[in-house]
Amino acid sequence: MSHRLSRVEFRLLMLLGVAAALAGCSRGFQPRDYANPEALFRASLLEFQRQKWDNAKIGFERLTSDLSARDPLLAPAYFYLALSHERQKEYLLAAQAFERITDGFPDDTLAPTAMLGVGRSYQSLWRRPSLDPENGQKAVSILRALLSSYPESKETDDAKKRIVQIEEWMAQKDYDTGVHYVRVRRSIDPAIIYFKDVVTTYPSTKAARLSWLRLHELYTKIRWKEDAAETCTAMWRAYPGDPLVKVACGAAARLARRKALNASPATGAPPGGCTLTAMPGRIWARSAEVRAALSASPAIPYAPASVATTVIRPSTIILTMI
Repeated sequence: MSHRLSRVEFRLLMLLGVAAALAGCSRGFQPRDYANPEALFRASLLEFQRQKWDNAKIGFERLTSDLSARDPLLAPAYFYLALSHERQKEYLLAAQAFERITDGFPDDTLAPTAMLGVGRSYQSLWRRPSLDPENGQKAVSILRALLSSYPESKETDDAKKRIVQIEEWMAQKDYDTGVHYVRVRRSIDPAIIYFKDVVTTYPSTKAARLSWLRLHELYTKIRWKEDAAETCTAMWRAYPGDPLVKVACGAAARLARRKALNASPATGAPPGGCTLTAMPGRIWARSAEVRAALSASPAIPYAPASVATTVIRPSTIILTMI
């Protein structure tokens, strides 16, 4: 038995069809639908808040092209345009939009945040140490300019943290290059240059400690005794109490003490059957401490396993490349 639609049901179906057709023919976000820049800015900002980045970019791009240079909405339009690009990982376009604010509106309240955005964008373009560091260098330069130009702004803390992070990456890049010269090219001179650059240019980084240890190994390997001794002095000063420094430089210190003892008349008998004269108790205690640590310490790798493994053993210092 067939069921015939009532007049009401028929009208409801017609309305649903019309609504569906209108939805299918929707033109999307159209800047020309808004009567003035203020209305377009509010609509574009609403699209941004809804995370509809493409619509937000359309609206803010229209504003940046239509507004006069003195319009108070121009700097905010560039700012949200830059953020929209950044949200979509379009970092170069984001940096360019942020720079429109820092270059054109340096006294605007958005300028410090925009300058941080420029640095952040270039930092994002340099994703890892193995890549060309040009974008990282740009980021550091811009972030340092932020600290200089806006020292009282709230963005300085973030800028300092980013500078530290980027310098860690740069130091790691130079360290890895030095290791490459030793491990792959078997070339010591350029490796020393790279390791010295790390300890000189980036002394506060993690790679600086590794570079000092590498320098000590290389100097010991090529028998540059004075340089090896100076390296130990620098490491004791920079990393007091560091166990790896203690192991690396302990053998040299112990040898120096032994030579001093052999040159002195014997008057006492410390543990181990050796005799010594002018050996203050604190020095002997220190010598015993180093000896005990050396004998108790297993092989200690201190370089990234993916690059090279440097092993320090109790009786000697060995550069092992894998």
